Amino acid sequence: MPNNDSKKARFLAVLKKYFRKDEIWLIPNVLCYVRVFLIILFLCFYLIPMDIAGNPYANVYLGCAMMVIASYTDFLDGFIARKFNQTSELGKIIDPISDKMLQCAVAAALCAKLWQYPMVWTMFGVFVFKEFIMFCELFLMAANGTSFQQAHWYGKLSTFVFYLVLGTLLVGSPFMLDFAAGETADIVINSLCMTAIAVLSFALVMYLILAYRLVRQGPEKLEEDDKKEDAEK
Repeated sequence: MPNNDSKKARFLAVLKKYFRKDEIWLIPNVLCYVRVFLIILFLCFYLIPMDIAGNPYANVYLGCAMMVIASYTDFLDGFIARKFNQTSELGKIIDPISDKMLQCAVAAALCAKLWQYPMVWTMFGVFVFKEFIMFCELFLMAANGTSFQQAHWYGKLSTFVFYLVLGTLLVGSPFMLDFAAGETADIVINSLCMTAIAVLSFALVMYLILAYRLVRQGPEKLEEDDKKEDAEK
């Protein structure tokens, strides 16, 4: 069993690896900070009713615009990091965190808008639990000085479907609630949520299996096995 001094030394080594002063103001990392600010603007615009020039949906348009810009910064920071060799250990942490913050903010905003739909709350709960499991896995990997070298296909699939459902509900639900028949709106909203829940649940099960392997085999052995599987494909 490692003593307290070795644990402290390992923790300080992780901090030095991921939080270096020369990486804080790299352009890709600054874009992550901007994304967090845009998330705050999105919540303010989308959740606060506004009537601009007689348009009662002005807040929906402004909120969606903030989400689109925030999503674009996610693409832009990755492009700049690769194009101009500005990748950093800090960026590997704050980029996915800010991305998940955006997803969480949109899902939470939908819960506030569509509070009467249990499926929306269920979708949000499954998403939060999945991200909690992923955070625990990444924390264990970082604490041991290792990290996953690639995103898993089920994670990419769940992210794509979740974004698609969130975007559809974000833009369409205010209009459906106002103009569509009650049963029609219920069917569309619940169907979209159930689709997201199914894909998120599948990804959650896969990440739970990954967490089990992580605990049983250890981060180094798990990373070694993943590299062998990639080489065999």
